[in-house]
Amino acid sequence: MGKYRVFISHGSDESWIATQVGRRIEALGAEAFLDEVHIPKGANIREIIHREIEECNELVVLFTPWSSRRSWLWIEIGAAWAQDKPIVAVFYRMQLEELEANGQGKGILEDINVLQLNEIELYLRQLAIRVDGVTHA
Repeated sequence: MGKYRVFISHGSDESWIATQVGRRIEALGAEAFLDEVHIPKGANIREIIHREIEECNELVVLFTPWSSRRSWLWIEIGAAWAQDKPIVAVFYRMQLEELEANGQGKGILEDINVLQLNEIELYLRQLAIRVDGVTHA
């Protein structure tokens, strides 16, 4: 069985934060997919995104005031949802309620899987258990 895989959805303005989260995920023994690292220039972006979401175990979405307006973020959420993948929403510099205030709504985001970036350690501890379960299966 392969490694536990986490797809990190984010906007280009959040690349540094997404990279740091990815490093922490990889330190747990999982693989972290980041588009700017894993999609070569000139590649078929749609094909790679589709394949990576299909192969991931879960999706982590980094919501900021900038990324929440990014169409790819919502496409990736929808693709993961359609494949019944767990979706964890990590908010930075905004609250879940702001999505509804902006007319976007929280849609398919489950309240239990929504956290602030300052709570990322809790997520990582829980992720470590899932990664360990796949590694020792």
